[in-house]
Amino acid sequence: MNAVAAEWIKLRTLRSTWWALGAGVLTALALTALGASTVISRWDLGQTGEHASMGIIVAVYVGVVLAQLPLGMLGTLTISSEYTSGMIHTTFVATPSRTRVLLAKASVLGGIAIAVSLLIAIPGYLYGQAVASGFDPTPLPAAAWTVVGGGTLMIVMTTLLGLAFGAIFRNGVVAISMLVVLLVLVPFVGRMLPGGEVVNRILPGYPALQLIEQVPDTMPDAAAFAVLGTWAVAPLLIAVLANKRVT
Repeated sequence: MNAVAAEWIKLRTLRSTWWALGAGVLTALALTALGASTVISRWDLGQTGEHASMGIIVAVYVGVVLAQLPLGMLGTLTISSEYTSGMIHTTFVATPSRTRVLLAKASVLGGIAIAVSLLIAIPGYLYGQAVASGFDPTPLPAAAWTVVGGGTLMIVMTTLLGLAFGAIFRNGVVAISMLVVLLVLVPFVGRMLPGGEVVNRILPGYPALQLIEQVPDTMPDAAAFAVLGTWAVAPLLIAVLANKRVT
C-alpha cells in the first residue's frame, strides 16, 4: 500500500497529469453532448423508452472511449518521464522491487481511468436523459451493462497499455508513437489490406467498438472482453520482464 500511496502522490503533483485528464474529460464531455444531441434529434416518434435509454448509453460510452488517447499518453509519461529525469533510480531505491513499482503505478492509473470514465459517463447520461425526456427513457436496461463494461475496460486498457509501453521503451515520444500506431494507424491500414479485417478483430479497438455497439458482432461478448483484458495484462507482463534489466 505504501508503494501505491507514493505513486499517487507523485502522479497528482505532476502538472502533466491534470493537463492530460482535463483535456480528456472536457473533450469527451463536449463530444458526448454533441453526439447525444445529434443522435436523439434523429429518432422517430415511435422510439421506445428502452431503446431510448440504450441509445443514450451508447452515445455516452462513445464519448468515454474518445478520452482513451490522453489517458494512454498519461500512462506512458507516468514512467517514461522518470527514466528521462533519472528519478527512476530514486524510486527503485525507495522500492527495490521493480515489479512492485510497476504494479503500484498500474493500480493508481487503473483507478484514475475508472474515475475519468465516471466523470464523463454520469454527466453525459444525465444530459442525454434530459434531452431525450420526451421519449420517456427507462432506467438502465440489462443490455446497457455490456456497453458500460466495454467502454470502461477500453479506457483502462489503453491507460495500462501506455504504462507498459513507457516501461518497455523508457522514452515518452517512442512510447506514445507506438500507442498511436497500435490504436489508430494499424487498424486504419488493416481495413485496406487483404485479410486486414481479421487481424483488426484481435486488436483492442474492434472488440471495444463491438461492446459499445459501433461495429457488427464478430465474436461473443465474453470473447471481446477477454481480448481487451489480454491487451491490458499481457503488455504489463512484458514490461515487468523488461523492467528487470539494469537501468
